Amino acid sequence: MKLKFLAGAGPVFYEINGSVINGIDTSLFAEGDTFTGSDETDAAGIFSMQWLNGELHVTLAQMTKAYQVTVSSHDWREGGWIDATDYDPTTCYVVAARPKARVLIDSGHAEYFQDNDGCWTVRMVENQEQGAV
Repeated sequence: MKLKFLAGAGPVFYEINGSVINGIDTSLFAEGDTFTGSDETDAAGIFSMQWLNGELHVTLAQMTKAYQVTVSSHDWREGGWIDATDYDPTTCYVVAARPKARVLIDSGHAEYFQDNDGCWTVRMVENQEQGAV
């Protein structure tokens, strides 16, 4: 199973056990089926499911909020597909889309950060300068 994340309301992290994501058994979604969301899939943070090249692809929500860096507004885009077995709840899978934020991240001046509320943001890296000895 492959996973992709979009910025949106969802759980802070996912419990993935084989084909079960936060209590939803995705193995019941057979090739050729059409995904119709429900209150249960919404609560589990599942946006969609589809079969591609014989493999189930599931799109999940990852909570985000406005960047903590000075950009005009927050904006996120989806990340790439990952194997479900590689899922790590301490990793930000959505990607900052604002050019200034991307430059700051790529240069090491900013980073993805999961706040106490579980939402991902982009924040400036705190540089600690050593005093003179």
